[in-house]
Amino acid sequence: MSLKLEIVTSEKNIFSGDVEYVGVKSADGELGILSKHVPLITELVEGKVTWRVNNKNDEVNISGGFLEVVNNKVTILVDRIN
Repeated sequence: MSLKLEIVTSEKNIFSGDVEYVGVKSADGELGILSKHVPLITELVEGKVTWRVNNKNDEVNISGGFLEVVNNKVTILVDRIN
């Protein structure tokens, strides 16, 4: 089962699609999110958001934001892309 990822700013959609993995840096430390992750809301700090599609990693640098995980969907609201 795949994981749906959406990364958005107030101005545009940065990424939307099915992924295998999402990695972020939260205020509490590094997080790795896979399919069937428990529901979660957390604050993100400046750093990289990494995701894997077809065994290839992609990433974007963010200035901070928030992450929500619900029903195999990860939504990341980003303050700004660095």
